[in-house]
Amino acid sequence: MTHQYDDPGEQLLPRLRAWRRHNIHIGLSPRTSPFWSGLLYREPRGVITEYARLFDTALLYCDCRYPPDPALLFRMNEHAGEGFAWTLLVDGEQMVYRFPYGYPDGKKRGEVNPHFLDPRCMAETFMPLLRILEPSVRIVMLKIGNICRTEALDFGGFLRALLRCLDALPPACRYAVENGTSRFILPEYLACLRERNIIHVPAPAPLLDAVRVPGALGAPACVLRTPCLAMEEEGEEWTAFHETVRLCLGEEKTLYAYLTDGEETMFPGAPGGSGVRRLMRLLAGLDCELARRSPIKRKAA
Repeated sequence: MTHQYDDPGEQLLPRLRAWRRHNIHIGLSPRTSPFWSGLLYREPRGVITEYARLFDTALLYCDCRYPPDPALLFRMNEHAGEGFAWTLLVDGEQMVYRFPYGYPDGKKRGEVNPHFLDPRCMAETFMPLLRILEPSVRIVMLKIGNICRTEALDFGGFLRALLRCLDALPPACRYAVENGTSRFILPEYLACLRERNIIHVPAPAPLLDAVRVPGALGAPACVLRTPCLAMEEEGEEWTAFHETVRLCLGEEKTLYAYLTDGEETMFPGAPGGSGVRRLMRLLAGLDCELARRSPIKRKAA
């Protein structure tokens, strides 16, 4: 089966290539979980090949509750081709301090999680995927759930638990942390991540406030997850994306930005290429930034 890109896709490809030359890598993120939902995990297998024709990176959800099919994952990596970059987003049991009351396992609902930030359990979840996808995995991202103010775990206890976890993880790749507890995003927390060369991922909501926290984008590489393609144009999510790209360009940082379309029929198979057109409009707001970095423009100046 061949999907039609029409003109929007052909117009988008040179733009994405231009941004890659400045280490700005843009990909799509599945809008929902579990692991195999979303664009990248649908049959026919040719979808990933078409996706990789435009984008050079993608986000994969890694959750012990929904283990992937290793054979399918191997084929996806093979069809994506050389140079394609995966970010593994580690979610699931090890990432929640207390099991929510809607948790599938009734015996755990409402209980404090004894394996919260357990590095051994995390490694058992993502290392098999890492071995299948290597050397294409650029970042392993830990998505830590929100910790309510009523819990006994304070900032000091959380930071000690997180650092014990990070220091015990296999040194096989670069790590990133998305911390869902905004009150714990303090200078001491960000400094500890920088010391370990670990990326702080601004929490998606509210993203604009998160990217403006001093030191939030202090690592040499940055990761951004945003629903800006599903939000109102020129709204806060769009502004946050633009500000992050400008900062990364100005400080010569590598950025992996994962965007959601917000539609059930995500690009590239969507009729009319709605996701492509929205992405084109999003990037158009940064044309002046790209032009200023053109070698031809600099020479002329």
